[in-house]
Amino acid sequence: MEAKQALKYFFEEKVIEHRTFVVEHNGKLHMVESDFLQDVIINHAPPHEQEKIRGIIARIDFRNYDVNHFLEHLARCYVFNNF
Repeated sequence: MEAKQALKYFFEEKVIEHRTFVVEHNGKLHMVESDFLQDVIINHAPPHEQEKIRGIIARIDFRNYDVNHFLEHLARCYVFNNF
């Protein structure tokens, strides 16, 4: 199964608490919704990035950790690279 489809299934099947991540960058606060991040990961990330994200999320899920910590990391990366 390709990474995009696996990520889509993961986010559909898991009950992930909706969160808004607040990231400060260049003196401004940015709010990034977890739903937005899921859309970016599934629909807009290049295949090689989706494959890496899939591997990380699989390890997080296997260890029964909270995937929101990783989503918060992705929110920071998104803000730092786009604003």
